[in-house]
Amino acid sequence: GYGTPTLGFPPRWNLDFVSGMDWPLVPAEKISIVRHDGSDVKVPWELSRLQHLPILGRAHLLTGHEPYRAAAIDLVADWIEQNPVGMGVNWTGPMEAALRAMSICFLVNLLGPARVNEKDWFRKVEASLREHLLYVESHIEFSHLYRGNHYLANIVGLLCLSVFLEGPGMDARRAAYARKIQHEMLLQVYEDGGNYEASTGYQVLVAQLFTSAFLLMRSEGISPDPSFLGRLRAMYRWMATLADSDGRLPQVGDCDDGRVELLFDDLDQMDRVPVKQRNSLKIASFLGLGMALLENSPSAHSEDALWYGIGAKQPASEGSASLRSSSVKVLPQSGVAVARKDNAEVLFFALPNGIGGKGSHTHNDKLSIVLRIAAAELLCDSGTCCYTRNAEARNRFRGTAAHNVLMVDGREQNTVPTQRNALFCLGQEAEVTPIEGSEHEGTLMLRSAHFGYRNIGITHWRSLRLCGQGLSIDDRLEGTGRHSFQHFLHLPPVWKIQPLRNCGTEISFQVSGPCPVSISMRGPVQLTASLEELPLSTCYGATFPGTRISVAGDGPLPLSLHTLVRWES
Repeated sequence: GYGTPTLGFPPRWNLDFVSGMDWPLVPAEKISIVRHDGSDVKVPWELSRLQHLPILGRAHLLTGHEPYRAAAIDLVADWIEQNPVGMGVNWTGPMEAALRAMSICFLVNLLGPARVNEKDWFRKVEASLREHLLYVESHIEFSHLYRGNHYLANIVGLLCLSVFLEGPGMDARRAAYARKIQHEMLLQVYEDGGNYEASTGYQVLVAQLFTSAFLLMRSEGISPDPSFLGRLRAMYRWMATLADSDGRLPQVGDCDDGRVELLFDDLDQMDRVPVKQRNSLKIASFLGLGMALLENSPSAHSEDALWYGIGAKQPASEGSASLRSSSVKVLPQSGVAVARKDNAEVLFFALPNGIGGKGSHTHNDKLSIVLRIAAAELLCDSGTCCYTRNAEARNRFRGTAAHNVLMVDGREQNTVPTQRNALFCLGQEAEVTPIEGSEHEGTLMLRSAHFGYRNIGITHWRSLRLCGQGLSIDDRLEGTGRHSFQHFLHLPPVWKIQPLRNCGTEISFQVSGPCPVSISMRGPVQLTASLEELPLSTCYGATFPGTRISVAGDGPLPLSLHTLVRWES
């Protein structure tokens, strides 16, 4: 989400080119990576993942144009020279080292065999890869309590290194890391295919990590357990279930655009789409890779698959088409459900906090919804925006008021710690009930509750009904005493809200956009409504203006609020 900055050639590898701040070349253990001074360590980290290198390698392979090859070789040589092992900001994270090593391995594979005048370069690269292997092994991010995408990236990177490097111990490493990766699949991925970090962004990253591991195993003749392939297949089906017809996933939980390799859709958007309009969860081609690799069913979006000798341009698969039909689909372990009818889709979220409750990448989005009409999001998630560059923005985007939910007494569903060192921690008050899904006489129904307000004696139930050209949202606050509430709805800029009509206990307004829409809310108490322009984000580091509708009231509990959204074809 940074646009097209001028970095120079070679770039400064330790620089956050957004803020202009850098990190010194000192022993890594002496470096403070999060400084709360407006800098973001992810900028030099992402640059030093070197994921642009395989793109240069592919460009050379496709065109034979020598400057692509020369640029890739020069960039690797400069990175190795400017970043001695254990020194500087780019040796402060084992995950970063693992992903960088994979990028270098992929480049070497694309450039090989070595030319006579490149043999010294290849020897230096091999030495650096061995340093990467030993560094990751000695700093591995394993924990008996919590493990997530960091540890997984470590061991997938180590598998990759043990495949590309030769010498004593490599055979044993390959076998050991293949086993560990298969074990993590059963730990980190639910039976329904959802990654247990409660985030669509990390669903994509983790699926790509496991896919890379599978391709590496396959290249070495390692046959993973059927349970591994079953879960990997389920991960792709999970994403296909939530994706719209253009392959876009909803923003749920954190999304920092993390990749193992840049995807075709990433490159296409970099080339064609202004930065603020990019959506890092547009993954149609990646879904095509999964279908081609695991389902033997190439799709119309399988450009990524072509690099692995699989997939071809064919009509979209029957399975993909069936996901657009009228249906209710509940992913029970993940706490996600989708109801589709005619040209409307409503996605309902009651995700348990990620990583067994730690919630590192979880947002306060219990019972939130995303509503699409003809593939255009009418009600959307606010996204992520940033991590450590701005602590206030980080907490605002993951807070309750950034989602399409009911907020009681101005309280967060889960406690959002205000300490600066707690940007990846979240309370675990908002336990959820399993989503109930059903269909009756053409009406699709979803229902769940959360207990984030139980410390003030309140349970929040939400029921959705999708039928014809309308969605009804029924919220029920069960408890006692008098309480205030706010109901938030977030709309992207393609939709324009007309003046509100306030009639005491009922509020209604018209929305213009891809199709005419009316929204009304009705309750047993006086309601007041307001509109606010606020930032939304579909690409890490970038925002664009959206609109938040806030309907507020207060009264004695129990209390019910009814919302009706209607649209024309």
